[in-house]
Amino acid sequence: MYIFNEVSRNRKILDRIIGILLILISIAIAIFLIPSLIPLIKRTPYQILEPDAFIRHKLGVDWIMQSIGWICAYYTYRGGRDFLRDSKNPS
Repeated sequence: MYIFNEVSRNRKILDRIIGILLILISIAIAIFLIPSLIPLIKRTPYQILEPDAFIRHKLGVDWIMQSIGWICAYYTYRGGRDFLRDSKNPS
């Protein structure tokens, strides 16, 4: 029984560490994405009306990459939150 309690306690510590790291990684991703999001929002109305197809294509790629980054940050945060929630549950 003692070995099971030791493993359970170590797993809770590991879950807590992984959860905190994942939440910090998601915050870092969001901080990295915010400075490029604000100018992207400001230039979108002007570049949508631009007759040059290359500029519109580049705008679309920028929005897709921004969306992928925010999705990664969201799921990383959710994973970290779930690890923290699992570390608080009794085993």
